[in-house]
Amino acid sequence: MSASVPRVLLVSPPPPDSHAAGPRVKPELVSVWSELRRRGCAVEVLDLDVELGGAPPIRRRRSDGHLGQDGRRSAELIGERQADLAAIACLSPFQFSAALAVAQVIRDAHPKTVIAVFGQHPTVRPDDFAAGAAEGLFDWVVRGEAEVSLAEMAAEAAALGREATICRVGEGQPLLLDAASVPDHANYPYAQPDLPALGVYLSRGCQYHSAICYAGPGGGVWRAYPADVAFDLLAGLDVLQPAEIEVLDPTFGQDSGWRRHLLDKLAGIERRRIPLSLTVRPDEFTRTDIDAVYGGRIHLHFNLGTLSPTLLAALEVPQPGRRLERALDLLRYANAKGVPAEIDLVFGQPGETRQTAAETLDALAVLIESFPNTSFRLAAVPWAYFPASSPEVDIEAPARRFGARIESPEWWKDPQPSLESAQAVVPSGDLADLPAGDDSYWRPRFAEIRDAFAAKLTSAARSGLRSHESVGSAAADVPHGFWREPRWH
Repeated sequence: MSASVPRVLLVSPPPPDSHAAGPRVKPELVSVWSELRRRGCAVEVLDLDVELGGAPPIRRRRSDGHLGQDGRRSAELIGERQADLAAIACLSPFQFSAALAVAQVIRDAHPKTVIAVFGQHPTVRPDDFAAGAAEGLFDWVVRGEAEVSLAEMAAEAAALGREATICRVGEGQPLLLDAASVPDHANYPYAQPDLPALGVYLSRGCQYHSAICYAGPGGGVWRAYPADVAFDLLAGLDVLQPAEIEVLDPTFGQDSGWRRHLLDKLAGIERRRIPLSLTVRPDEFTRTDIDAVYGGRIHLHFNLGTLSPTLLAALEVPQPGRRLERALDLLRYANAKGVPAEIDLVFGQPGETRQTAAETLDALAVLIESFPNTSFRLAAVPWAYFPASSPEVDIEAPARRFGARIESPEWWKDPQPSLESAQAVVPSGDLADLPAGDDSYWRPRFAEIRDAFAAKLTSAARSGLRSHESVGSAAADVPHGFWREPRWH
């Protein structure tokens, strides 16, 4: 193998079905692809999710090793590409079976290639890739951030070839977030103009110990690109002209100074052509932040989860009453300003009962009753089990504390993993009389309240725009800011 320019094949396996398909431009892949190229690697990216159009995963059809039609096409795409290092992205449990199958194809076609796997699922369940069905397939499992470690592995693979026959698990080295490490979306092979949405991460690390954090659950101290760099990153995405730019951070800007600086710069853009969506936590956001959001073409997702003080107390959230009071105050203020937003809720997480679900629904009913009109929409999903820590923390502790039961603790290892399997959960002993995944205790009433919100949407909010009507503003005695802006907006 050549020791000059390391060759890397970056592969994203297909999900099991179309509802689990990811976006055409996956920000995790863009970041890895960009950094490997900056560090002198020759990188080819193969996103089988895109190539196969959301087709089912590669899997062996019979014991003689034949592959199905889609698997055959994947094998052809992989087999014709030579690399020193093959880096397989397993960004969610849905890709687990396909990641194993892709690794098998690479191992059969190119036995001397070093194979590494990275992503959210290897971060929280590394043993799934080091033993059992995965035994002998992977040389490396990277936990956490992968860019720097993969570049080092590629250089070693190019110089030494595949020497080890055991799977090694290693912690990824954090990437320095600065102007030099900004992902190169414009030149990413799967990027194209006029995408329905283009997602990007501006930060890493999280204090919430959440499975959806980019760097893995509880992935260290929150850090971000400098605010000016983050602004330039967002502005640079305009060249692809997506219908919307989505900032995918689990919460936007835990550092208030960073958040305000970036929001002020975003608010300073007149007539923003491309809408921008942010996910925020009401306990981290402020009225001043809402003022800045109003100044830009920004859509908010309020990540509430629950409005039940009883559930928050059971989950040991500090000062649950004060947290809810602040969240509701911020919602009222944002609504009075006319900021377009979505209230995102989750029902059925471990600890949920009929009472806690009713508390959330009651709070929503009171909220919409107090609004003369609204710029908010409601969205809710059933809680789904995605591994975020050890089985003791994920499964056994909720069972002891709440009587929760997860029907399929390793659903991603089933032949056809599905969202329905992930949602097959009994949240508490109070709901043990219902089948796993049953949502009849909250879904019908939520639909009524959601429709009540929709009926009060302003005409501007129906188009996804901020509202300038004075009704909601006057009712809450909150200046909506119309006269602070050029009249042609």
